[in-house]
Amino acid sequence: MSDLDQLLRQMADPSELAWNEETYDLALARGLSDADRATYVAKLIDAAKQGDTHAILTLGNLHAMEALPMLQAAGKSRDPWAAVARRGLTLLGHGGEVVDAIAHDAVHAPAKMARVAAVMDLPKIGGAKAIAALDQALADKDSAVRMLAWDGLVEALDLDRWLRSPSGAHEKTTLLELLKDFLASDLHAFIQMGAGEMRAITRPLAAGADPASLGLAWIGDPAPEVSSRIMQAIVDPDAAYPVDDIAQLKGVPRRWAEASLAMRLDQADPDPRVADALVRLKAAWTRPVLEEVARSPAASPELRAKLMQAASALQRS
Repeated sequence: MSDLDQLLRQMADPSELAWNEETYDLALARGLSDADRATYVAKLIDAAKQGDTHAILTLGNLHAMEALPMLQAAGKSRDPWAAVARRGLTLLGHGGEVVDAIAHDAVHAPAKMARVAAVMDLPKIGGAKAIAALDQALADKDSAVRMLAWDGLVEALDLDRWLRSPSGAHEKTTLLELLKDFLASDLHAFIQMGAGEMRAITRPLAAGADPASLGLAWIGDPAPEVSSRIMQAIVDPDAAYPVDDIAQLKGVPRRWAEASLAMRLDQADPDPRVADALVRLKAAWTRPVLEEVARSPAASPELRAKLMQAASALQRS
């Protein structure tokens, strides 16, 4: 059986495809002769017109420009597969023609995977509309979408170099990485901080601000021994948090250290020691986190009282 026959059989009976495969066999298709490729693309276009999403994304991944008119029409239609057609257009380099619809999908699509797909396409398109939609997606109800929105903004605004050390290594010491951790949280207070502070960075950047002027310059861990002691205290309840040493830190390293403690409240079994440590550090920025965990029905009366007392002390500090 020829490669073309195998591909056509796959289209006729896609039952052998894995549940997470979005295309037909791309490796096989890329090896077709020019004549067989033309036949295959024509069959894919016919199938795509009938809503075959595997055919749509196969056309996009093959960069089959012959499909452009069909995908342009489908991407602007009200067909159930319109969003997938827009993904195909993005693969063909024409996502900008439907960026408004992709931006809407990224923020408002009811299905999580539809939002995921749109958010992943936006940085490929770039521009003000894409960046504005990614900014909105930072507050999505699903952490996977929020993480992809952060990734998309880093890509669209060329921020990766600000996440790397002079040796080119990624090290989690920057403000941007801290905000990503906030966005990964299940606590609304952390998510709000992550989204709000990220937007305070991305919006000026989109308007042309110099990243260095926004405090994005890479900074290493100035006290790795303190970080090690924090980790030791996290895993060993008999080890004290190094509050006095954390208090000597400044700027982003201080925020990272305090956040390492506050994030211990975003656990199935929150660490009650954190409340006292944050009060001693006068980490008033963590008060919304303490209050949210205290309001949780899962919080014990003892933990709730400790957290509310700490929150009140931080409000006064």
